[in-house]
Amino acid sequence: MRGEQMTLADRIDLLFRTVHPAGGKPYSLEYVASGIEKITGEKISANAIWKLRKGKSANPTKKTIEGLAGFFGVPPSYFFDEAPERAGEELRLLAAMRDGRGARLRSFLDLSPAGQEMVAELIAYAAHMEQGKDDTSDQKDTE
Repeated sequence: MRGEQMTLADRIDLLFRTVHPAGGKPYSLEYVASGIEKITGEKISANAIWKLRKGKSANPTKKTIEGLAGFFGVPPSYFFDEAPERAGEELRLLAAMRDGRGARLRSFLDLSPAGQEMVAELIAYAAHMEQGKDDTSDQKDTE
């Protein structure tokens, strides 16, 4: 969705596809409806959530937005933010924090600033390598 404006339906669908229990399947519409009711005290049907997710309905109540935000662990502004790329990146990070990788990611916060910088550089290097842009072989040839 880079360069495009994400619709409300796109954002809700992204939540369903990205945020789910560690090692588990995505949440069902019924489970989310039940969770929203627990958060807001207002009953919402699985069909109403399906309509929002599919773009058949685009005018949720404030309580529904608050319930969806609370259930999926995002701020209500997620549904209106102008930067869809950032929203997707933040959701992937949130999903990583919730699954088995979360403990390792949380331990990053326990590192000193120098340790965090070292890990950040290692991550950047690994990402660079995975993209097939390893320029270190050129450096070795010239040494």
